[in-house]
This record gives sequence, C-alpha cells and structure tokens, in this order.
Amino acid sequence: MCNNYEGHSHGTQNLEAINRAFYIGIFLNAFYTAIEFIVGYANNSLALIADASHNLSDVASLIISLIGMKLAQKAATLAFTYGYKKASILASMINAVLLIVIVIGILREAIERLSSPAEVGGKVIIITALIGVAVNAISAFLFYKGQKSDINIKGAFIHLLVDALVSVGVVISGVIIYYTGLNIIDPIISMVIAIVILLPTWGLLKESLKLILDGIPKNVKIDLVKEAIQNIPEVENMHHVHVWGLSSNINALTAHVVLVKEYSLQDQMVIKDRIKHELEHQNVHHATIEFDKNISDCQNVDCD
Repeated sequence: MCNNYEGHSHGTQNLEAINRAFYIGIFLNAFYTAIEFIVGYANNSLALIADASHNLSDVASLIISLIGMKLAQKAATLAFTYGYKKASILASMINAVLLIVIVIGILREAIERLSSPAEVGGKVIIITALIGVAVNAISAFLFYKGQKSDINIKGAFIHLLVDALVSVGVVISGVIIYYTGLNIIDPIISMVIAIVILLPTWGLLKESLKLILDGIPKNVKIDLVKEAIQNIPEVENMHHVHVWGLSSNINALTAHVVLVKEYSLQDQMVIKDRIKHELEHQNVHHATIEFDKNISDCQNVDCD
C-alpha cells in the first residue's frame, strides 16, 4: 500500500527582477547602438556598423523576448486553453530569423569592401568598441540568474555575452588598423563577426522550430523521463509518453501508466503525485497521467 507523499514546489524566477533586467538592457543597448551607428558612419567603419546592426537586433530581440514573456504569463482563454505560453518560443524564432537577415547584409557589404577598403579611424573604433564591451557585459550579467531556467532568457543572455566578445573583436580590429594602417582588416573582422553571430543563431532557429513543432525540449531527456516513471515501485509499465514545450521554460507531458495491481482511487492519487514530483526533476512541469489496467489498453497504436 502507498504512504502519503508530500510533494514540493520548485522555486520560480523573480519576475520583477527579470522585467527590470529587460528594461535596463533595452535602454543600454538602444543608447549604445545609436552612438555606434553615428561613429561608424562618421569613420567609415564597417566593423562598427556591423556591430551596431547586431546591437540593434539585440534591442529588437530584447523587446520581442519581453513581449513574448508578458504574453506567456497571460491567463488561458476559451480560444487559447493553454494561454499564450508559446509566444516566448515564437519570439525566439523571430529573433533568429531577424539575426540571419542582418548577417546576410553584413557579409554582402564586407565582400564588396574587400576590393576597396575604406579609410578607417582606428582610435575611435577602439574607444567605441570598449564601451560596447562594458554595455553588453553589464546587460548579460542582468540575465545571468534567469537564464538558468528559461531558454528564452538564456537566448538573450548568450546573445549579449556573444556581443561582448564581438565588441572585443572590434577592439582588436581598431588596434591593428591604428598601428598598421591595414584598413582591409575592417571588412575581414566584419565577416568574422557575422560568422560568430550566425553560429549560435542557427542553433536558436533549429531549437525554436523544434519547439513550435512540439519536439522534445533540449533540457528534457526522454530516456530519463521514462526511467523516472518506471522507478516508481507501483508502476509496471507505460506507453503513449509524449513530451513537448508549452513555453520557453515550461514543459508538458502526457503518459499512460500501467500499475502493478489495482489500487484505490486515493492511492492512485498519491502515486500520481509521486510521479509528477519525480518528473519535475526531469524538467517536466505540467504532467497529465492516465492509469490503464494493462498494456493491451493501447489498441492499434504505437505502445512503448
């Protein structure tokens, strides 16, 4: 017979702190982007313009992520019974597409400049890019805690952290130009920046598309999920196990579970609570469990 089981609730993010991080990040990056565009055009620096374009996408990314997060918190309706939780996933995908479009533009301009590199002021590039390192590092730090449990926030964190590294690359470009006068370094660094942007962006696009198509989230291992259910002493077998992302930080599961024997309704509820508790440790936050008498209950369908 089952003993009473007391579940526990796992801690949630401090939404007020996350909101504040978004607002500060948006302001800092918008202000710096404006400065970087002006300085880049004034000094014919494609590296600065490329970095500014990326920072502009950061502003858009942060705004889209904030909107997605706000929508994901809205209550369910008769038309949207899960609420708007997938809005945060959609936000990630929009950000990825936006970044890819910007990368294509940067690469095209850089290739054109390779044949006739413009005169670039190295010193002003160094100073401007150093400011960018500070702005992006501070912005990334604001999302450090939140990124541990939300892939949407993690995307913003990685995005800003990569930007800080990209700005370091622009500083290096400025130093080389300042001491050598090799202006061709500017479009070369711009191409490197574009590739650095593209690599994590491609991963973000694939993961967002997978979640939109209800694929298994990256932070869920289906074998460990099944093992967690199977390790419950009262469980004999399971089938129809499906896992998908409700949002960028909430994962759902449905499963049919076969028990080793018949239990009272009260004991079944205790077993169900125990299963849900174990699933929380596998990053499954919303589980729907149905008990079957035996494995033959899943007729004419694929059973595990």
